[in-house]
Amino acid sequence: MPQADRIKRWESSELIKILSFLNHNFDLWYKNRQDACVEAVKAANIDRDGKSVYNKVHSMIKAMEHFLRTHKKPRTCFIIRENRIVRGLVKKICQKTKERNEREQNQNQNRNNIGNIEMAANNTQSTIARTSQNRVNVPQVPFTIETIDEIYKEQIKRVTRSMLISKEMIETRNREIRDLYEQISQHRSELINLIEKANDKLEKLKMFPN
Repeated sequence: MPQADRIKRWESSELIKILSFLNHNFDLWYKNRQDACVEAVKAANIDRDGKSVYNKVHSMIKAMEHFLRTHKKPRTCFIIRENRIVRGLVKKICQKTKERNEREQNQNQNRNNIGNIEMAANNTQSTIARTSQNRVNVPQVPFTIETIDEIYKEQIKRVTRSMLISKEMIETRNREIRDLYEQISQHRSELINLIEKANDKLEKLKMFPN
């Protein structure tokens, strides 16, 4: 850094010119910050070099990032606290950088997802191909009448088995219901018998003299 840069105080007018250039040429700043600062010096026509400009802009961006995170004004960067125009220009650079980073991350994620899908599709196709090669006795299209008849018979067997199972379930349920009816009838008979015995004893008690 030249001796003049170390001792010369930064003027707000210089910073506004530099920051305005970087905002208007943000793509250049995002791709190569050192080159962008060199071009900014030329455009602003100030007595600075690219490295000193980069260092100053970098320190202001860090101060602004701290403010955006904590909502506390930075103590180390006076110009950010006191100059509204400079503060606004630095904030725009921070916001644009954040948006560009998020957009590139989303694009990278989408590319990774597409790559994963393509890889999964290729693996699936390879698996299908290997499985097809390992299979035996698979009828080729068109199917023969004998093959169709075999499939038909197998389906009939499955349906018949299902019907038998359903029939057995119905019969089992019917048996359970009949057993319940028999138990209820038996309890009814027992209750009637008990009532008749109780009435008979009651009549006998009435025959005793008072």
